[in-house]
Amino acid sequence: MNSTDPDKSDATTTVDLNRLQSACDGDAGVMRELVDLYFRQAGEIMAGLEQAINGNAVDDVNHLAHKLAGSSLACGMSAVVPSLRKLEEGARAGHLNGAHESMADVSAQMKVVRRHVQDYLLRYPAQ
Repeated sequence: MNSTDPDKSDATTTVDLNRLQSACDGDAGVMRELVDLYFRQAGEIMAGLEQAINGNAVDDVNHLAHKLAGSSLACGMSAVVPSLRKLEEGARAGHLNGAHESMADVSAQMKVVRRHVQDYLLRYPAQ
């Protein structure tokens, strides 16, 4: 399975919907606000990660990857975490070998997560 192929992603590991609901106490309005905030901040962090990788700034890569992985786990956006952890581990070891590939995976998985969450939110009030 190619992890960057959105159509091949396992929906059960893409988003932990129980975690997302729990983070919002099941409130649909709060959930929409949280999801909007998450994706806005994730986009900013990902832009920073790209810049840090291109500048070989291992400390910044470590910090930003850790920050995005933590917020992703807190919101249930599970699919992006493995590639972020890979970036974080490499940066902690003092290298960015494979960082561009890991970022490509993060970007691809973020698209999958966004689509999955948006589809879920369209159905959420009916559940």
